Amino acid sequence: HYFIQSNLRSLRMVSEFCDSKEILESKYEKLSQLVSRSTNIVFFTGAGISTAAKIPDFRGDNGLDKAPLNIAQMGISERDLDCKMPTIGHRAISLLINNDPRFKFVATSNHDGLHQKSGTPWEKTANVFGVAYIEVCNTCKTQYIRKIVTPALQRLCDKSECVGKLKKTGVRYGQMVPVEPLERAEKAADEADLVLVLGSSMTTSPFCNLPSLSKFIICNRQSTPYDKEAELVIHDDVNSFMLKLLQLIDIDTGLFNFEYTQEFVVEGNGEGSVVVTTPRPNEPATFIDTVRLILPDGSQKSFEQRLNGEFALPVETFPEQELSNTVHKITVEFKEGFEVLSVEIDFKLGAPSHGALVKQVQY
Repeated sequence: HYFIQSNLRSLRMVSEFCDSKEILESKYEKLSQLVSRSTNIVFFTGAGISTAAKIPDFRGDNGLDKAPLNIAQMGISERDLDCKMPTIGHRAISLLINNDPRFKFVATSNHDGLHQKSGTPWEKTANVFGVAYIEVCNTCKTQYIRKIVTPALQRLCDKSECVGKLKKTGVRYGQMVPVEPLERAEKAADEADLVLVLGSSMTTSPFCNLPSLSKFIICNRQSTPYDKEAELVIHDDVNSFMLKLLQLIDIDTGLFNFEYTQEFVVEGNGEGSVVVTTPRPNEPATFIDTVRLILPDGSQKSFEQRLNGEFALPVETFPEQELSNTVHKITVEFKEGFEVLSVEIDFKLGAPSHGALVKQVQY
C-alpha cells in the first residue's frame, strides 16, 4: 500500500520562470525529434495544467501553500469544480489521445476531473489520487462515475438492495492511494517509450516516482527534483507547450472548441414536493445555486436545498387554481463562475420539464 507524502528528495522551491525565446526554440526542436521517434507516449499531469482554469496549485508562486487556511480553500475549490472548464492543455491532450495513435494515456495527480470533462475517455485516464467525480460504495464496492460533484452527506448506494454509503475517491496527504489507478498509471509509464510530465513539481509520491520508469520530458515553470534525470526540461507554460506540440505534429486545432452541457429536470416527486435535480439517478444538480417559483403577483418563492443536494418546494406552495393545468414559471440560477447566470422554464404539475445549462468555450 502507498500513502500520499512529500518526496524524500530535498528541494528548495524557487519562483516560477520561463526559458528565454532562444532557449525554448532549441528545446522545442529537441522535443520534436523525441516525439517523432516515439510510438507510445503517455502524459503525466500535475496541478500546473489546471491553474489556467483558476484552480490553484500547491507550490506555485500563488499556490495554496503560500496562503493561510489552505486546507479549507482546497475544499471550497472542489465544491466549485462544476463551473471549471478544461484548459487548452486539457483539450490538446484529449485531441491527441483521441486522434493520434501514438498518444496512449494520461495519468494525473489532480482531483478536478478536467481531463474527462475535456473528452479524454475514462479508460485512458488514471486519476492517481482519486477524483471528485467518482464515488465508491463502502459495502458492495461498486464504483459510480458522476457528471457532477456530489454532496458529502447522505450519499447511499444506487443499488436498492444495498444499504452501503458512498464515498468520493479523492485522497489527501497521509491517506492511502487508490490501488487500481496507481497500478494503471505504473503500467502505462512502464510500457511507454516517452512520458511527458506537465505542470508537476514532482515532489509528491508515489506519483513523482512513475515517469522515471521510462524516458521522460518535464514541462514546468519551476525546477523539480527530477530535472537531472529527465531527457529534456522545458520551463514554459503548459498551454504554450501543448500548442507547440500540436504545431509540431501538425494537428488541426480547430477541434478545440468545447461545449459543456448540464441537464436538469423539474418534476413532482410523488411525496408532495416539486424537486429540481438531474435526469441521472442519484445525481443532484450541484451546479445550481438557487431555484425560485414566480407567483402570479410577481413575487417569488425559493426552493429549499436539501442535504442530499435536491432543490424542493411543497406542492401546496403553488397557486391553488387548476394546479395540473396551470403553467408555472420557474427561474433556475447557476453557481457563480458560469457565463449563463439563469434560465426560466415553464412547468406544469404532473409533467416533468427539462432544461439545460449550456456553456460554449472557445480557445
